[in-house]
Amino acid sequence: MRSVFVKIYLAFMVTALVTTAVTITMAAYYRQWSNDSVNLIAPTGGYISAAELILQQGGEPLLLEWLLRFERHPSVNAYVFDAQGLSLLPNPPATVLDYAFSADSYEAQVNPLSRSEILVKAPIESVQGQVYLLVVEFMHPLVVFNLPAYLGWGLLASFLIFAVWSLILSGYLTRPVRYMQQTVRAFANGDWRARMDERSLRRRDELGELSREFNHMAGYIERLIHDQKQLVSDVSHELRSPLARSTVALELARLDAAPDQEEHLDRIELETQRLNEMIEDLLNMAKLDTQQDHSHWGDVHCDNVLQQVVEDARFEHPDSVLNLTLSDGLPPVHGDRKLLKSAFENITRNALLHTVEGTSVDISVRLKNDGLRIVIRDHGPGVPEDKLDDLLRPFVRAETARERLGSGHRGFGLGLAIAHRVVSHHRGRINLKNHRDGGLMVSIQLPLMA
Repeated sequence: MRSVFVKIYLAFMVTALVTTAVTITMAAYYRQWSNDSVNLIAPTGGYISAAELILQQGGEPLLLEWLLRFERHPSVNAYVFDAQGLSLLPNPPATVLDYAFSADSYEAQVNPLSRSEILVKAPIESVQGQVYLLVVEFMHPLVVFNLPAYLGWGLLASFLIFAVWSLILSGYLTRPVRYMQQTVRAFANGDWRARMDERSLRRRDELGELSREFNHMAGYIERLIHDQKQLVSDVSHELRSPLARSTVALELARLDAAPDQEEHLDRIELETQRLNEMIEDLLNMAKLDTQQDHSHWGDVHCDNVLQQVVEDARFEHPDSVLNLTLSDGLPPVHGDRKLLKSAFENITRNALLHTVEGTSVDISVRLKNDGLRIVIRDHGPGVPEDKLDDLLRPFVRAETARERLGSGHRGFGLGLAIAHRVVSHHRGRINLKNHRDGGLMVSIQLPLMA
């Protein structure tokens, strides 16, 4: 909103400044283009007659008194010069002096851009026959109004008025955009039911049309994702029955199998076990996508969970080295202990699978940004940079995992995907990156209050 507010505010201010400049310029030349200058010059006849009458009746003292009272007029001044060119009033303006001592012509001078907009001069004569020069000055209206103060207060009022108006207008324009941003963020975090509010949908402008199109798109995507998840869940359930029958048939076949057939039967058993494990992972993923009940959640001490995960991993892989580093005084997180343990196990097993023989898997936990940061790093070959984000999707595996799958390792590309679902389920974030010294580093950020 700040960017839109600044743009609207600057647009208003530029428009106001340009309009003000054009208005002042037009007003300055208006009197010269119209008959206003003639209308201003007309009253000078009365000023001239009055000055000459006062001079003849009271001489210079009375004329000076008249000039001093005349100076109180806000927009008209009068100056009198004697035969020696000395002014009866002290310090007359330079423009008046230049005009008074100019050529003998008594034509009025009109300058719409000057302080003295109109200057008119005429000779006046005393009773003794002494000739004086009377100069009548019509001040420019902007000078009378104190232009700097006038512009200063005008700009201040413009700043305040335009600021309020820009704030209202930018809020009106950006409110549906900000609401859409929140809705898109919720939609991206897995809330497929997130929609635009009714107020945005009732708008009759382009933003209202965009809101309606977004809701249409969100509904279509929600149906696609729901159908896909339902299909995965249904297929996984349906596959369990034939696999169970295959397991029974396999055991029966072993009873009558010849010794040279054991190798093939073992292979069938291995592949059946892999299918069962993959189906179990798929069902777990489907459960995570649909589970919204958090009533069973409680405080989970991740340091204790990771200690148990490391002990189990050391028992399953006695030749592997696991280093666990825990900070002191780690607070608990709010969540499901069983799900978090499965996520940590999947990532740890993945690290043990890919770390180079003779190297370690390093696990650390510490507080960072009001949350727990768990880092699990192996010392393997790493992953190509363009594949890092894809590893969090189901059935995506690095090439090394595909090679090891043929060697009896479990590697369906679901371990990291399940861990990602679990962390997202706890309102956390998971990030994959290659360590600068080699190996893959998985960072998990869990909020203390999910």
